[in-house]
Amino acid sequence: MLAAALVVASLAPALLLASTAGAARASHAARTRAHAAVIGGQGATPGTFPWMAFVLDFRGSEVGQCSGTVIAPNIVLTAAHCAEDMHTGVLDEAAGYRVTTGNVNWAAPEAERQVSDVTRVIVCSCFDRHALVGDVALLQLSTATTAPAVTLAASPRGPVPALLAGWGKTFPAQETPIEVLQWAHTAAQSAAWCDREAPPFSAASEVCAIEAPEQRTGVCEGDSGGPLLVAEPSAPGGMVQVGVASHAYNGCATTRPSVFTRVDAVASWIRGWEQALASSPPASESLPSSLVQAPVLPGIVSAGSVSIADGGISFVLSCDSEGGACNGDAEASVTVRQRLMLRRAGRQTVSTRIVKVRLAHISFGIAAGASVTARAGLSAKDRQLLSRLGASPRDVMLSGQGLAPQGVRIVERADAAQLDGG
Repeated sequence: MLAAALVVASLAPALLLASTAGAARASHAARTRAHAAVIGGQGATPGTFPWMAFVLDFRGSEVGQCSGTVIAPNIVLTAAHCAEDMHTGVLDEAAGYRVTTGNVNWAAPEAERQVSDVTRVIVCSCFDRHALVGDVALLQLSTATTAPAVTLAASPRGPVPALLAGWGKTFPAQETPIEVLQWAHTAAQSAAWCDREAPPFSAASEVCAIEAPEQRTGVCEGDSGGPLLVAEPSAPGGMVQVGVASHAYNGCATTRPSVFTRVDAVASWIRGWEQALASSPPASESLPSSLVQAPVLPGIVSAGSVSIADGGISFVLSCDSEGGACNGDAEASVTVRQRLMLRRAGRQTVSTRIVKVRLAHISFGIAAGASVTARAGLSAKDRQLLSRLGASPRDVMLSGQGLAPQGVRIVERADAAQLDGG
């Protein structure tokens, strides 16, 4: 299950979009990320989505492309992975950005749109670039926009009809850039559904969406930083923003959900910076990132090894050092191939099937940056099964809330006789 951080790299002269390898959850079950445009959407008509912002980041011979929303006359909200080097964590230079507002077509005549430089790039200190938790950033505009600010709202308890919008790809292999904003119908799903279908998922800081049952729409490269929207007739544009586009799965497959950072999880941080930048302080004025306190968001657990001995199974679990404490539950299972022999009327038929066998369930609570050993007992039936499998190398699959799904190789095990209890 690869998830992609929605990022687009382009050659500056022609703006030819080429998908880059986004920040995978490297030490975890890497979600392959890509910055992108809406798949299965339609072009926005003039005057709609008035708070949308088109973001370009010129980095030498490449151009990063993302989407965003206006939250104040001089501030645009976007994704953190649109604002820093995903390998080093170094901020992108503010001088490289150009932000277009006031038109659904970023290539419209200059008189019909507003283009601004950026004087400051602010990434939430809650951002964990390995787990893509807290994936939000702010861009301070050098020239205030007249576009209205979007209204930020709490994440709904899904499933709830929603919209997504952005200037990303309309199909994964697309090379020419989209000029007109694309939007599409989707539905924000419940935390339980997302936890099952979009692992590793943090219900405290993320919301996922998928168009069911058609599964024809989703975000892709270039949509990063764009909004997940739900209806609110009294708000500007008739909608409120509940999420910021963070990542998708398997080459922007619409059969898998799109994942967004919940804006209510970082709302206090956003509002704090909105107040701090209300007077449009010059770029020369140093504003430390600690000026506004950021929320501490849950981390994601990874497993380093598993061992089987003394009638039990043990896991070494590590809590991502860039996030907060890790809490959750995980299930350990092995996949075995069964041979079934059927004798009927003197004839014998043999068939095989793949079976997932649940070995154990563990709960964990681990401090940020710490590692623990979690242990669970094995039933007599499971000990017998493992005994029959012998001592050959085998992977145990770990999956569950707060843990990156992954196969972990057994590094140590008792002999078969000991497992079988003699």
